Amino acid sequence: MKATPVLHTPGKGLFCPSLRNGLLLLFLLLANYFTASAQDRTISGTVVNSKGEGLSGVTVAASISNRTVNTTTDEAGKFSLRIPTGTGTLTISYVGMKTLTQAINGQTQFSITLEDEGALLNEVVAIGYGTMRKRDLSGSVANISEKDFNKGVVTSPEQLMQGKVSGLVITRNGGDPTAQPTMRLRGSTSLLGGNGPLVVIDGVPGASMNTVAPQDIASISVLKDASATAIYGARSANGVILITTKKGRPGKTLVTYSGYYATEKLRKNLDILTADEWRQYVKDNNITNAMDYGANTNWHEEIYRTGSSQNHNLNLTGGTENSTYRASLNVLDQKGIAINNDLQRVNGSFSFDQQALDGKLRFLLNANTTVETFSNVPTPNVFAYASNLNPTIPVYTPEGNFMEVTGYEYFNPVAMLHQMTSDSKRNQFLGRMQLDYNFLPGFTASVNGAFSRDNLMTGYFESRNSRSAETINGLARRTASEYNTKLLETTLTYDKRVGDKHRINAIAGYSYQEFTPENFSAQNRNFITDNFSYNNLGAGNNLQPTDVSSYKEANKLISFYTRANYSFDGKYIFTGTIRRDGSTRFGDDNKWGYFPSGSVAWVISRENFMQDISFLNELKLRVSYGITGNQDIPNYRSRALYGAAGYYYQGGQFLTQYAPNQNPNPHLRWEKTAQLDIGIDYAFLGGRLRGSLDYYSKQTSDLLYDYPVPSPPYQFPTMLANVGEVSNKGIELSIDGTIIEQKDFQWTAGINFARNKNMLKSLSDNEFSLDVVYTGEWALGGLQETPQILKPGYAIGTFYGAKYTGRDNNGIFQFEDVSGDGKFVYADDRTVIGNAQPKFTMNFSNMFNYKNFSLAFLFRGVFGNDIANSTALYLNDQNRLPGNNVLKSALDIAKQPLVYSSYYIEDGSFVRLEYLSLAYNVPVKPQSKVKNLQVSLTANNLFLITNYTGIDPEVNADGLVLGIDARNYYPKTRAISLGVNVSF
Repeated sequence: MKATPVLHTPGKGLFCPSLRNGLLLLFLLLANYFTASAQDRTISGTVVNSKGEGLSGVTVAASISNRTVNTTTDEAGKFSLRIPTGTGTLTISYVGMKTLTQAINGQTQFSITLEDEGALLNEVVAIGYGTMRKRDLSGSVANISEKDFNKGVVTSPEQLMQGKVSGLVITRNGGDPTAQPTMRLRGSTSLLGGNGPLVVIDGVPGASMNTVAPQDIASISVLKDASATAIYGARSANGVILITTKKGRPGKTLVTYSGYYATEKLRKNLDILTADEWRQYVKDNNITNAMDYGANTNWHEEIYRTGSSQNHNLNLTGGTENSTYRASLNVLDQKGIAINNDLQRVNGSFSFDQQALDGKLRFLLNANTTVETFSNVPTPNVFAYASNLNPTIPVYTPEGNFMEVTGYEYFNPVAMLHQMTSDSKRNQFLGRMQLDYNFLPGFTASVNGAFSRDNLMTGYFESRNSRSAETINGLARRTASEYNTKLLETTLTYDKRVGDKHRINAIAGYSYQEFTPENFSAQNRNFITDNFSYNNLGAGNNLQPTDVSSYKEANKLISFYTRANYSFDGKYIFTGTIRRDGSTRFGDDNKWGYFPSGSVAWVISRENFMQDISFLNELKLRVSYGITGNQDIPNYRSRALYGAAGYYYQGGQFLTQYAPNQNPNPHLRWEKTAQLDIGIDYAFLGGRLRGSLDYYSKQTSDLLYDYPVPSPPYQFPTMLANVGEVSNKGIELSIDGTIIEQKDFQWTAGINFARNKNMLKSLSDNEFSLDVVYTGEWALGGLQETPQILKPGYAIGTFYGAKYTGRDNNGIFQFEDVSGDGKFVYADDRTVIGNAQPKFTMNFSNMFNYKNFSLAFLFRGVFGNDIANSTALYLNDQNRLPGNNVLKSALDIAKQPLVYSSYYIEDGSFVRLEYLSLAYNVPVKPQSKVKNLQVSLTANNLFLITNYTGIDPEVNADGLVLGIDARNYYPKTRAISLGVNVSF
């Protein structure tokens, strides 16, 4: 091959004139930049409120010679900004304060006081794919800022907002530190799909709340109506919760530590017979065959302890005008009141924000990781057994072993807590990168990419010596699961003010999200020692074919969305949204769905005819209507699935055979919720009284449920199909007020009210039909029962049983003859006896500030709901004596067969003092390295007002079976915590 020489001819070589000219131009630009930088100067100052308190997070923007630079104030309200020489303007803005503009001449020091704007409608809130002033919203959105978060022992983001938003009901069933709260917004809309709101963390839909520590959250927005939620389409029928985490702020590195230590104790327990009372009962009733084991055991005291929790959070934030960062580490160590029930969690987070090209280009990075280890109560039967066990049985034998009575129905609960183990370790990661480019005035293109991973490892073990596994010489089980999600979104935003009266905000985008869950599980029995625990399944000698299982699944969601918001003169606001979602979960003919919404708003207070009403500051009328969806069902239900289905014998061995394991339904589609919302936002008396009032109507159709089908032609007896309808209608009211505002004393208060009426409208169509569904199953001392029904015309959570009418002369319960045949037959005379849905909820919060002291508290109330007290039904049965134990109230009830009736349906209304917190801000000197120091004392669940006779009226609120107080209830606790917050 002949080599070809490289010629460096003039104008075409490595150093051609054009390149030299380019380098010269670059040199001149750099020289100009450094010359301009040398001419820059630094201004600084402090921003305070009307009380002289420094305001952190205030935006300070300087505009000089067509150049704008900005920064934000630190914790003490101080700022420093490098600006060009010359004259210009300084604009200072902060949520809830009047924006201030003043001239920049030659001065370098500024002392700025911002006045309270006093109007809730000027609050900036997060909405889907952006932020907006509440004044410009035409949908129903509630926002909770950091200063309004709940206080005390708060271990999850849900607890921050409990009782703060009208219509949002958050229930934490019992005091188990490993339990997850349930959330309901404007009622239940699904029978089998999820009923919880979609959670979006820093723009990532479906993110786990467990990936972010409560101390790292800056604000929470709750999107309620279809106008606000339709931008999230197929996953927004139950509302949307947007969590915005804290970001960095420019300035010197600020280090902040916050922490608390708390003790937790049982607030209330069941009032069962003591050993002496049990013996007195035996004596009074001349029972000669009672087994008295000689002890005086309070089984509840044996399984409970004083719980504790401690939390430590350390964060660092700082940066320059164009580059900010924030890093935090949060450590939680919580010991439940039940023996060996512990939780340890470490959250780490990092955020980085870089701007370039005079603010036109912006890069954001967020990373959150969580490492969690926890030990669950191995079985909820521990609590039931502690209430049922004969109180004369000792915990230990004379030899020091756990006492177990051969043939006795109930196991020793203390032994269960030591001989059974349920441990878990969870690793979670959520990472996100976003790039924004303001390529033309008003136009911004954004790319958002995210990845999350959730790894969960569990180990379960039952000792060879335990009652539960003594016949199989121990049981060990390991489970490993992983759930990964990938997200890619591209969004184009147009935000422009046209003239003095027109403002347009519009977005259009594309989203791709992929979900891949997988799981592996194995167990074995017959171990020669307990030393391996669950760590060596191969050491067992009784592996069954069904003891090993695994799966891996995948589903995808592809979406196109657009929203336009137009405001004319700040008076008339129009918003339209549509999202097109495609999901692999549904049938071939129904994979794509459209979810539109529209809304209008009229800011009446800006009309000329309203200007003479001096006490009215804001009055806005909103109307919205739209359709949202729910796709929260298992994967592959539209397809025929094959799986292991028994064995066949061939060639001298048993082989696994495979067959279909479900009826496919290729016509599966979304559950759809059509929602109408009419609302008013208002502010009076200079903004000192403000809030909102909403009426809504949610009609959900195409409910998914497993329906009975004939076999043949179907291979299996049920099929998942879209048939039913459910309705939720309600009103919501929120009022926030500044009652007193003086120099040394301030009092702010807030109250919210919500009423929701839920009704199942239909369970049938032309192909699938159900008149009634009996839900929930009890097995109480031989009583097999389904305590609730699903029936058109009634609410989800309707109790169904015998109607108690009184007692006869012998104290025997009497029940209504509903059928009218002259006699009571339980199967024929059951009727509706209660409703687990509350009639309304109400919450009342207060904050008092006196000089450096502050006092905050929250009352939370639920009213008009019924509870089935199955614990009382079972433990009020004298027939269980003397072999077991009962409630003291059982001695007032004659011996008789158990009957589930309205006698055990109790009013579950309550008012709870959720927290009471007293804080003191320690004065610090201006020159001190300590910028802020606060100490606080907080009590959670301090007292409860209720007529309910059980342990606690706040019972299960998840799934189809609501409001049942089961015998295996983990009691709620009362916590007292001492906290500190310091910045330096």
